[in-house]
Amino acid sequence: MGDRYNVPIALTRRAPDSVAPMPGTPAITADLEQFIESCDIVVECSGSVDGARQVVEAAIAAGRPIVTLNAEFQATIGAAFRDYPMITEAQGDQPGSIAALDEEVRLMGFEPVAYASQKGFLALDPSREDMEFWSGKQGISLGAVTSFTDGTKVQIEQSLVAECLGATIAAPGLLGPKAETLMEGGFALAEAADALGAPISDYVLCPGGRGEIFIVAKHASPPDQLRYYKLGDGPYYVIERPYHLGHLEIPVTIARMIEGRGPLMRHRRPPETMVVAVAKRAVAGGQHMAQAIGTFDFRGEARLIAECADAVPIGLMEDCVLKHSVEPGQVVTWSDVELSKEASVALWRDMITEEAARRHILPLTRG
Repeated sequence: MGDRYNVPIALTRRAPDSVAPMPGTPAITADLEQFIESCDIVVECSGSVDGARQVVEAAIAAGRPIVTLNAEFQATIGAAFRDYPMITEAQGDQPGSIAALDEEVRLMGFEPVAYASQKGFLALDPSREDMEFWSGKQGISLGAVTSFTDGTKVQIEQSLVAECLGATIAAPGLLGPKAETLMEGGFALAEAADALGAPISDYVLCPGGRGEIFIVAKHASPPDQLRYYKLGDGPYYVIERPYHLGHLEIPVTIARMIEGRGPLMRHRRPPETMVVAVAKRAVAGGQHMAQAIGTFDFRGEARLIAECADAVPIGLMEDCVLKHSVEPGQVVTWSDVELSKEASVALWRDMITEEAARRHILPLTRG
C-alpha cells in the first residue's frame, strides 16, 4: 500500500506458522480478536462468505471501518449489514470499479441504463484439464479460474452491482450478449433495459478486451455536443474504464473511508437478486462439499429472488452436505442440502423475510 498506510497484521484461518511471511506485514495471526485490536481499518478479502461474516461482525462490534474486496460475501449476505455506516466494497474488482464510474457519470449528468463488464470467454462446464492448465499459467487458484470461466464470478459481481446501484437483472443468468465491440453489446443491453423499464446489471461477451467495465447511459444534452466528444450519435452513450486492478486499488477506497467521504458501494435495500447454484453434472446425494463456488459440480446463476424462492444462494454452500442427488441443470433448493453455517443462513433468511414483507407493500414491477 505504498508509504501511506501500514499493514500491521494479517488474519489467516490456517495455522499461522504454515503461512509464508508477507512483505511488510510484521504479524500473521489466526486470533480474530488480536487482529481487530491491531487495526484502525479492517480490509476483508478472503472470498469466503461465512469467514467474512465473522470478521465483519467483530469489526462492527469494535467500531472499525470495513473495506471488503469480497463480492461473494457482499452479494450473499452483505445487505444484512447495510445499516452500519462504515462498510463498503472496494474499488478494484468489477463491482467497485463500476460504482466509482457511476459516481463520475452521474456528476456529468448521465443517466445510467445499464451497468456492465466485459467478459472475453465463457464455458459453463470447463474441463479440469483446461482449468489446471490456466491455473498454472495465470498463477491463480484452480477454484478461482474455474469460477471465472464458468461465469459464476460475473454472475455474483453483477448481482452485487444490481443490489448496490439500484438496478435489476433482465433474465435468469443475465443476458450476456455476444458482440464484436463494447458499443455493440452495450446498445443491446440498453435496449433491453428500456424494454424492461428499469436500469439493469449485466455483461457483454466480447473477446479480446482488457476486462473493461462500462456504463451505458442517456444524457439530456443535444446529441451534437456529445458527438463532439466522440461519444456517438445517441441516444445511448457507452462510458468505459478500460481496466480494473484488483487489490492494487484497495488503498483508493481506504483513503475514501479515512477521509470521511462515505462508502463507495453499499446495500440500500433488502436483496432482490441472488445467485443460485446450478448443477453442471449429475451429483450424488450424501457428498460433503467444502464449497460450491469454483467447483466442477456447480456454477452460479443470477436470478430474481421472487422467481426462485426455494433456491439456496451458492455462497451459503460452504462446508455443507448434499442430501439428495441432483441432475445437470437443476437448481439446488433448501431441501437438497444440509448447511452448516447457521449464523450466515439466519442472516439470509431474515433478509428475505424482510424483503417479502416490503414487496407485499411495494412489489417490483418488470416493465
